Amino acid sequence: MGSVRRASKALPRYLAFLEYDGAKFRGFQRQNLGERATTTVQDALDEALETFTGNRGAVASVGSSRTDVGVHATRNSAHFDCGRVGKDGSMDAYDSESVRRGLNYHLKSRERAMRVTECVRVDTLNPTFHARHDAVSRRYRYEILVGDRDDGGSVFDRDGAWYLRAVVASDRGTKQTSSRRYTTCEATGLDVDAMRRAASVLIGKHDFSSFRASGCQAKSPIRTITSLDVVSRTTEWPSPEARGTRQEVSVRVEAPSFLYHQVRLLVGALKSVGAGDLTVDDVRELLEAKDVSQAPQMAPAHGLYLMDVGYLPNYASRTPFSKAKNTDTDDGEGDDDL
Repeated sequence: MGSVRRASKALPRYLAFLEYDGAKFRGFQRQNLGERATTTVQDALDEALETFTGNRGAVASVGSSRTDVGVHATRNSAHFDCGRVGKDGSMDAYDSESVRRGLNYHLKSRERAMRVTECVRVDTLNPTFHARHDAVSRRYRYEILVGDRDDGGSVFDRDGAWYLRAVVASDRGTKQTSSRRYTTCEATGLDVDAMRRAASVLIGKHDFSSFRASGCQAKSPIRTITSLDVVSRTTEWPSPEARGTRQEVSVRVEAPSFLYHQVRLLVGALKSVGAGDLTVDDVRELLEAKDVSQAPQMAPAHGLYLMDVGYLPNYASRTPFSKAKNTDTDDGEGDDDL
């Protein structure tokens, strides 16, 4: 992604908020593969921008969070510079709502599994606004389903949650061949209270080297988790032939930024606590070990959702002082993934 800080003098800058089905894309970031048979979210957005403006190859978006293959978003964001030539030859701004509707028209016509939920012109509020560098928070949730079905759960859940089959203790560890690999847990489901106690260990500012993928390029493993909670409810299966109930567990986490695969590694550890494979003390020791090779199975991508990217009022820039003091950001490098 580009890192141009200042909007072009001749072009207005817009911020778009995006939702998309991560199962239909090869992640967010442009891959420069030379063809778009399997496109990324950024490819699809830029293609729609080019068609909307009629400016082929001249409009490029800059995303705030580079979600991985399979990760979904209900509110990711990206900025871009575009305008139209007025009758007098000057560069005029588009109405923000017209940009939103126009992009969605072209995304829908190409059957892209994404849409622009909101569009704001930001250069009139902050001439140097940057979608990634000026983000002050990112909020994710991870969905886990626990049930006794041996087919991987409902077809409606396969791309949207990590399915755990609940089995008796003697059958633990067995895996069923299906369209998506899944793991098992006790027939009683996940112990959410234990997961919450483990989550409390991870809240705050820590060295998260044990929850950082080996390919992470962030300069520092220090991150600050501002909130981490686990909620659970019991629901019925959506399919009429499936009787009984299932446990829905949602892990919700917020921080200024995250390390590569940090959220999925955190969820993997919390799931292991809920399943009885780790204790709360084990999680504390894992955090102190600063060694990702000791981490349990990482949660798969398809249960992860980027829920929101937060900004200061009026999309103000983070000050140089706050950036110097905020070791969580690395100026935006490695701050997403997930």
